[in-house]
Amino acid sequence: MLSACVTWTFWLVRFDTAAWKYYHLRLMSAAGVIDSLEFARSEQEVAGELPIASLERLADVLVQNEGSLHYTLRGDRDERNRPRLHLSVDGALELQCQRCLEHLHHPVELRSTLLLIVPGEQTDEMDDPEAPDAIEANAELDVVGLIEDELLLSLPLSPRHAEGVCLSSTRLQAHGSESPSAFSQLAALRRASDKP
Repeated sequence: MLSACVTWTFWLVRFDTAAWKYYHLRLMSAAGVIDSLEFARSEQEVAGELPIASLERLADVLVQNEGSLHYTLRGDRDERNRPRLHLSVDGALELQCQRCLEHLHHPVELRSTLLLIVPGEQTDEMDDPEAPDAIEANAELDVVGLIEDELLLSLPLSPRHAEGVCLSSTRLQAHGSESPSAFSQLAALRRASDKP
């Protein structure tokens, strides 16, 4: 009985011999918190499946919140020995088309490199559009919060189906000759009221 308990504990805990720290893998996955600088310096990696329903701030732009997203967060250092995080998220979100208001299947293939800076520090590349995005290093960085932030930043401002696929354009083509536009009706009313 004791050996089974020890084995179970072994799978939940990972000991990092480089940093002499241990991490609970269960806590570092979907709802984890990491020390971002230590994570990058020791080149750690965490991956998992994140239920879309757990992304509360994303709920406002979604038509449905079923399914999950696969994510990988990896730490390393750049050529100037600065700590950074690499985030990749794959899956799909169901958004609402702003033309026809129907479901819009939006594939997610997010790749983001984030430079870690000391709070209050400015990088010398702030004006360089080619430079990686910078975030403040945090001893308790919420992995889910980071993923949600990056997803929100990656979404289109006005999601729409491609031309010819959207239901609104097919409806207009079907009814275009039968019903005049609201502006032409308004112009006809104005002309009628201007006549003596």
